[in-house]
Amino acid sequence: MKRIKRHKTALFVAVVCLMIGVFGCGKENRDEGTPIDISYLNKNETKLVKETHYLKSTDTREKIVEVLTLLCTVPENRELKATLTSGINIINYSFDGEQITVSLGERYKELSTTTEVLTRAALVRSLTAIPDVKYVMLTINGEPAVDVNGNTIGIMTADMFVDNAGTQQLDAVGTVTLQLYFANETGDGLVAISKDVEHNADVSNVPMERVVIEQLIAGPSEGEAYPTINPSTKISSVTVRDGICYISFDSTFITAVNNVTSDVTIYSIVNSLAELSNINKVQISIDGSTEGKFRDKYDLTTFFERNLSLVQ
Repeated sequence: MKRIKRHKTALFVAVVCLMIGVFGCGKENRDEGTPIDISYLNKNETKLVKETHYLKSTDTREKIVEVLTLLCTVPENRELKATLTSGINIINYSFDGEQITVSLGERYKELSTTTEVLTRAALVRSLTAIPDVKYVMLTINGEPAVDVNGNTIGIMTADMFVDNAGTQQLDAVGTVTLQLYFANETGDGLVAISKDVEHNADVSNVPMERVVIEQLIAGPSEGEAYPTINPSTKISSVTVRDGICYISFDSTFITAVNNVTSDVTIYSIVNSLAELSNINKVQISIDGSTEGKFRDKYDLTTFFERNLSLVQ
């Protein structure tokens, strides 16, 4: 069995800082060393763009540190942003000769679905560009990373993230038009809004039902209408069986936003989901439980159906 050398947090952070100082993140003598493509997110976090950097190291482990350093660093091209940003920190990594396991902090879980997929693709593609690296495993605070359905992602290879036309960009964007229902100014009625959303299920593996709910939580564009769901609400799970969409939110969902009524919040969700051809009814739970009532009005055991009487 190969012996895995583990680099702990303090040592790794110190080495990364040293690498930044020594190599200047590729800003000097950029045409000297081993060329390698690093994947960065564009400003809108809708695609990856490759940029070639030249690694100074000859040792594989030192190359790994250089690549991870570059992924944490804002590139010179201001149209791009660092792959690991938004407070995401690298806790440690290990390398066994073919596979790198990178452990990231809890903030990684806060990434939006599209950004998470692109970030993961950038990590895998950049690290496997190192000649001796074939596989990448991602953990969050030491626990295996999971997808939006709670399934363990496992070992990844570069060919799991296929480029579209051309070789320089991985595009996670397709456009779908959603009919979403938000609140009116007084919070006692619904306003129907058509919204074009960037989504590609082939890349992100995210069901459209979850996309709808994420858009409702994100809220409408300014001036169009008003939000119906507390923006701090987290989605615990979304599943569909026999035309029924089962949604579980965390307890933040119970907290009202502005003056929005319970009716408006519930039917904002139900009506928006019912616009999808595969949804007829919706059941909502809190932290996976259907016990109790939503704001002392609606039993969580209720299967809600479309109700357009609130729509103005």
